[in-house]
Amino acid sequence: MAEKTFTEALKNLQNAASEIGRQATTLEDSLRLFEEGMKEAEFCKDILDKADQKITVYEEREDA
Repeated sequence: MAEKTFTEALKNLQNAASEIGRQATTLEDSLRLFEEGMKEAEFCKDILDKADQKITVYEEREDA
């Protein structure tokens, strides 16, 4: 199975946030969604951090 993409993780995060905001969501479901959302947020942050590192390397090469 292919690894999840940044776009998929971001969409999952947005869906979790949307579901938490619904009044019909129970506290237990909200906590579960929060935990899932935090995992997706960390996944997205890791991808963005790696991209930032690559950009920094390219900029340093360009300046040299």
